[in-house]
Amino acid sequence: MPTEMRLQRQLEHNKRLREQYDLERISVSEASALLIKYCMSNKDVFVTQVWGDLDKHEDPFMAQPKGCGCSVM
Repeated sequence: MPTEMRLQRQLEHNKRLREQYDLERISVSEASALLIKYCMSNKDVFVTQVWGDLDKHEDPFMAQPKGCGCSVM
């Protein structure tokens, strides 16, 4: 393998490492606290034991009727 090619690969690798180094990081405890806060403040329609049954108009997975509900063929 030519030296020029090895140098190019090493430079690309260094560039990727620098990009990863520049990413914003937070501690695990802070991430956990944010996740718990999010889960406690946002309803999950699949966890009915915690949030109770949702009304049909609150369920994002239920097909919402559009217009009068009639269709013309």
